[in-house]
Amino acid sequence: MRAAREEGLHDNGLIESRKFRVLTADVENIYLTESEIRAIADLDLSNNKHKDIARDIFLVGCYTAQRFSDYSTINEGNIRTLDSGQRVIDLKQQKTGNHVVIPIRPELQAILDKYENRLPKAYEQKVNKFIKEVAREAGITEKIEVPYVENGEKKTHLVDKCDLVKTHTARRSGATNMYLAGIPTIAIMKITGHKTEKEFMKYIKITEEQTAMELMNHPYFSGR
Repeated sequence: MRAAREEGLHDNGLIESRKFRVLTADVENIYLTESEIRAIADLDLSNNKHKDIARDIFLVGCYTAQRFSDYSTINEGNIRTLDSGQRVIDLKQQKTGNHVVIPIRPELQAILDKYENRLPKAYEQKVNKFIKEVAREAGITEKIEVPYVENGEKKTHLVDKCDLVKTHTARRSGATNMYLAGIPTIAIMKITGHKTEKEFMKYIKITEEQTAMELMNHPYFSGR
C-alpha cells in the first residue's frame, strides 16, 4: 500500500493508522538434538540410494553448520590438513563471501571417506523431500506446535517434527548443538559466519528448559 501510494496510485492515509497492521506468525524453525542426528546416521539406507545420499549430505550440514549451497558442494578442494595434523574444511560461503574453517569431526570424516572427499550432486528440493522420510524412519515424530494465521486470527496446529525437517535444519542444528556443547559463541560465529552475537543468539534454538539446565551447572546456582 505504501509503495502504491509512492507511485501515485492512491492517496489513502489510513494505512498509517495503528489499527492497520499485518498479522504475522513465527515460523517454527526446529533443530535436531545430537541423539536425533545419531538416529538418522545409524539408519541402514543401503537399499535406497536417494535416501542414503540425502541423509549423508544433510549430516554434513549438521556437522559443519553451513548453508546447503556450501555444505552440499564440499569436495577435495575444500579439505586440508593443518600443521597440527587436524583436518579441516576450508571454504568461502557463497551467500556472504565469508571465509570459514571448520574442524572435521570423526562422523564427518567417515562421510567424506565414503564419497572419496567429493559429495555426490544433489538438489535441495530432493533432499528436502527425502530427509523428511528419513527423519520419520529414525523415529523423530515428536509433536510440534506450529503457529499460523487464518482469517486474521493466530492459531496453532500440531505437526510431526520429521515433517518440519529441511536442509536448513542441518545448519541450525549444527550451530545449536555446538552452543549446547559449551563451545564459545565467538568461536561458533567464526564457523557459521554470523557477524553479531545478537544475530547469532536469535538464530540458535534454545528452550527455556535447556537454559535452566545450563544455569544449573553455574556455581551461582549449584553452590560449588
